[in-house]
Amino acid sequence: MQNFVIGTAGHIDHGKSTLIKALTGEDLDSTREEKERGLTINLGFTYLTLDNGEEIGIVDVPGHEKFVKNMLAGAAGIDAALLVIDANEGIMPQTQEHAAILTLLGIEKFIIVLTKTAQADETLLEIVKEDIRDQFSGTPLDNAVMVETDAVEGIGIDDLKSVIQTMAEDSDFSQKESVPARLNVDRAFSVKGIGTVVTGTLAEGVLEVGDTLTLYPEEIETTVRNIQIHGNDEPAAHAGNRTALNLTKLSLDDIHRGDVLTAGHLEASYMLDVKLEVIAEAEEPVKMWDRMHVNIGTKEVIGRVVPLGVEEIYPGDEGFAQLRLEEKVTVKKEDRFILRRFSPVITVAGGTVLDESPEKHKRFNEDVIESLAIKESGDLSAIIQDFITDGQQGQFTVKEISDGIHTSAAELEDVLQEMIVDGQLIAFRQHYMAAESFNSLKEDMKNILAEYHDQYKIRAGMPLEEFRSRFKQVQPRDVDAVLKRLTEDEEIKVEGQYIALADFEVKYTPEQKKIHSRLENEIKAAGMQPPFIDQIIEKGTLEAEIFYQMTGKELYQLNQSLVFHRDVFEEAKQKIIDYIEENDTISLGEARDLLDTSRKYIMPFLEHLDDIGITARQDDVRILKNRK
Repeated sequence: MQNFVIGTAGHIDHGKSTLIKALTGEDLDSTREEKERGLTINLGFTYLTLDNGEEIGIVDVPGHEKFVKNMLAGAAGIDAALLVIDANEGIMPQTQEHAAILTLLGIEKFIIVLTKTAQADETLLEIVKEDIRDQFSGTPLDNAVMVETDAVEGIGIDDLKSVIQTMAEDSDFSQKESVPARLNVDRAFSVKGIGTVVTGTLAEGVLEVGDTLTLYPEEIETTVRNIQIHGNDEPAAHAGNRTALNLTKLSLDDIHRGDVLTAGHLEASYMLDVKLEVIAEAEEPVKMWDRMHVNIGTKEVIGRVVPLGVEEIYPGDEGFAQLRLEEKVTVKKEDRFILRRFSPVITVAGGTVLDESPEKHKRFNEDVIESLAIKESGDLSAIIQDFITDGQQGQFTVKEISDGIHTSAAELEDVLQEMIVDGQLIAFRQHYMAAESFNSLKEDMKNILAEYHDQYKIRAGMPLEEFRSRFKQVQPRDVDAVLKRLTEDEEIKVEGQYIALADFEVKYTPEQKKIHSRLENEIKAAGMQPPFIDQIIEKGTLEAEIFYQMTGKELYQLNQSLVFHRDVFEEAKQKIIDYIEENDTISLGEARDLLDTSRKYIMPFLEHLDDIGITARQDDVRILKNRK
């Protein structure tokens, strides 16, 4: 139960610190300034031992309005809150603000603690309790347990411990422990003989002595030398633990409140896409370019608000927005934050991070709004689908998807398989493509080939080079993947350097058959001294169409100018191979005489054998390449 952290919140002088001392025996108003002023300035941390022997962490956060940013730093990472209210005064301005902040931060577990009840008039006490219920109606505090206490007289302390124990026992941290460790730094200090120490609540994951962490946004690597929980050395810390870490390779100049330590990979960003909730008590809407204090994790930065899809977000309403910050922050999707006006510094809104490193958006882009709505839904398959269909890239690896939507690969594995089964994704070994993108590209390819066959009815197919040129806006690996799948599914066929629909067949008219036979016979009869292509055909003629249809089949094209009958080429190639196997090498003159041809044919012929890996040139002769 050390994972469970409870925070106290409430108006100044309502007795938070006194209550904690009665619960734990610890006086957290430890600094001289705090004792002299009688209020908590800095964050106080301690632990409470419950009746079952378990320990839970306690964070005492400041109540004075000047120290609300300290209160926000303390509130990051707590699982439940004690909202402390003086029974003699009731709800005060800071009580309401703290309750609003905790609610905006996603805290759902509350215990309302009435203090100083021994001094309260019974009638007044009932009025205060009724007022509390009325004011918090419809909020997470609506059904919160209310405990009457008086720390000085020792009233209700055991009852409060019992309520806390029940709440802690009902908490489950297993899901938080399945991701890389992450801690938001709330304090950093140096201890003589030990070095740099940081404190914070481990937001997620498990951390062990010896683990390597990265400090963001500076991106400095460090190692955990020692872990303390509730003042005791421990081998490991788990999600929810209030912990102190002794770190290597870091000086106090390197680390500040608001920095993040993680065993995973994060990105620092000047922008965040968010779902924003403006509190009903706000005096005016959140408008374009409003300057705000942004409190997220344990960090406070200044930023501007850009509402998306609307001109402004009114009190009591929700909406999408982009926060443009003056400093980088390092956060994760679903982290909560608070907005406080730049001046006067009052809480007006809060919300949830939907994208921690977005592009700059146009304000009224329906695609952007739809994408943010999908991210808000938390439907992982919908988020994946939205990501992989956005932009020009067709295929993605698991790592690319993981990095793109900031979700661990382990979380993606089962969802990706389900999406394949459901027909949402197409798998290409280690890559995935949206079925929608695959089908669209497939239909484009088939339509292009159908149009080509309709125009060139006697061509065996479209040249591959020309076909690929039609898809300049598509990544080559995506074209290759779809072509491979279409070939396997027998929807297209690729023969040599030509591509065609699988069911396409060339059908000659009687006249065309005659031309085909004449061309084949003439070129075959010419043997190793055929006429050049421009001597055989005139471009644009029927003969040219039939000639190009024969190329790659009956005819073997050596280069742009020269073509042999395939039978002639294969026989000549074999003669060269046989000669070299018997004599080890062959010269240009020997090859010319062997094939009974001339220099203008034998030179390109031998060069082509080099190009296709049959032979290799060695000084003035050729050898078989596999003997090189």
